[in-house]
Amino acid sequence: MALTAIMTITACSQKPSTEESAAQTKVIVEDTKKQMLVDQAAEKAKQEAAQAEEKARQEAAVAAAKKEILAEQHAAAVKAKSKKFSSKPAPANKVVCINCGVVLSINEIQTEGKGSGLGVIAGGVVGGLLGNQVGNGTGRDLATVAGAVGGAVAGNKIEKNSKRTKSYDITVKMDTGEQRIVHQTTAPEVAKGDAVKIENEVVVKR
Repeated sequence: MALTAIMTITACSQKPSTEESAAQTKVIVEDTKKQMLVDQAAEKAKQEAAQAEEKARQEAAVAAAKKEILAEQHAAAVKAKSKKFSSKPAPANKVVCINCGVVLSINEIQTEGKGSGLGVIAGGVVGGLLGNQVGNGTGRDLATVAGAVGGAVAGNKIEKNSKRTKSYDITVKMDTGEQRIVHQTTAPEVAKGDAVKIENEVVVKR
């Protein structure tokens, strides 16, 4: 897209004015912002679907844990009935903390920022405009193309580096028997082997 915009500029025999260049750049940037909004809406919908799936999985784990507790209580009742002369009291109801467990591992993940396209376009436009100021005729066209390509590559790289992030995958052995991997963007304040609890998708010490 950046190259197309620059080649349109070079099709004119006269140099574009500063006002024309600024107007062209503004139009391209506005179009890119609109596309970014669409992408953000799609990402939000994806995250909401993932949260709904996680909630359903947790509810299923709770139901399974309750079923196991009822089975244990029934077995204990049958055993107590068969030994009616025994003075040993029946076992107390077992309480399961569905959000509690022990940390098995912590993995740090470095993620390169995603280019939104704004860096490519802005870099290409600026590089092309600078190249268009060099030479005349064919030489100017070549300088414009070279400037656009170089500016687009540099702009994309700069944008990705500025958006580099760290996150953490924490594997927890839950008291319900399952394993959960909690992905969080904040540095964990727990270590391997710690007894923990998961609160709002963040692992904290118990």
